[in-house]
Amino acid sequence: MNMKRLGQAAIGLLLTGLAGQAAAQTIILYEDTGFRGREVRVTGDVRNLDSVRFNDRASSFRIVSGEWELCQHDDYNGTCELHGSDQASMGRMNDQLTSLRPVQAGRPGRPGGSGPSLTFYSGPNYTGRSVTISTSVSNFQQIGFNDQARSVRHSGRGTWIACQDANFEGSCMEISGDLSNIGGGMGGQISSAEPDYAGRPSRPGRGGGNVPRSGVFLFDGAAFNGQRLAVDRDISNLTRMGFNDRADSLIVARGETWIVCDDEGFTDSCQRVEGEVSDLSRLGLRNRITSLRRVDDSWGGPGGGYPGPGGPRADIRGGTRGVDSLFFARPEINGYAVDHCLGSYGNRCDQYAADQMCQAVGMRRAAHYSVDRYNRTRTWFMGQNQACNSGQCAALVDVLCTE
Repeated sequence: MNMKRLGQAAIGLLLTGLAGQAAAQTIILYEDTGFRGREVRVTGDVRNLDSVRFNDRASSFRIVSGEWELCQHDDYNGTCELHGSDQASMGRMNDQLTSLRPVQAGRPGRPGGSGPSLTFYSGPNYTGRSVTISTSVSNFQQIGFNDQARSVRHSGRGTWIACQDANFEGSCMEISGDLSNIGGGMGGQISSAEPDYAGRPSRPGRGGGNVPRSGVFLFDGAAFNGQRLAVDRDISNLTRMGFNDRADSLIVARGETWIVCDDEGFTDSCQRVEGEVSDLSRLGLRNRITSLRRVDDSWGGPGGGYPGPGGPRADIRGGTRGVDSLFFARPEINGYAVDHCLGSYGNRCDQYAADQMCQAVGMRRAAHYSVDRYNRTRTWFMGQNQACNSGQCAALVDVLCTE
């Protein structure tokens, strides 16, 4: 072979390689479903389809080869989907596509963009539908991803907070790295997320630092490390939140007192806690907390709270646990029957008092109750944290508390 032919062969191989490389990252977008209508060929990253006058117009596409990431907003934000095959109809992404790019080795799915972001996936191990956020989202229904996230990729610096309820309420967890399987009872439960504004006390609705505005932060690592669970109400069993027997340290909100117990329903070994506990082993409760509730005086309404300043001594006794209920034939507190009113002079009685009693043991409401008006007995006003001394004392009986 002479030099001329050798050169031509080399050029041919080079062109073939370049053509193969180009083909590997080519996608054809169509304006109508079924691969019809105006079309646009894309061979690389496109941060905004306005640049080719095709923003929010794609209804179907053909992928020459490889895998592509298609996103709802510019700079690969909003809802994003990974595709490796042709789609004759883009479904919920129809007329919604604004940015797209080929998936390359070392750049899985999302993360990308210029700043910190989270990419949530509907399946474990970064599979299924995905959505990327780079700022606070107070309700995932706004982005069509409520209660769907089961894995997440973290991009950039800083920690994020993801919460079970909208508006950053309910149980929350910290995200500072990739999670191939979201645990802690949060998988398929996330409804809001935002950057952690620790050290920025001006952020509405969230205190500065790592101290809860109200309630308790539980951590599955000592010294306030690891996954964090935020608790702002009485919890009779942490199993439902995926955090049973996992807490190694905790922080209680300023001015509050809680009891933490190593059995469900606030029973067995309980300890009063305030402030910071960096290692729960010193209380004998490391990896043993199953239930917790607030017991300080300000909890439960005017005139003192329930179950009162006696802490565990004031626990309501006599309950029998069901699957999702507690039944009290004759509930007692401090050795007294529980009065059918929260205070003297007929102050908040019957259903209201029964509901408050159920909430004091970590349930939601009283589905059934009766009042024993015939057998005179010593009773206790939960709202006023004192015994009933009037002639109108009457005990709650047969109280069924449900969640």
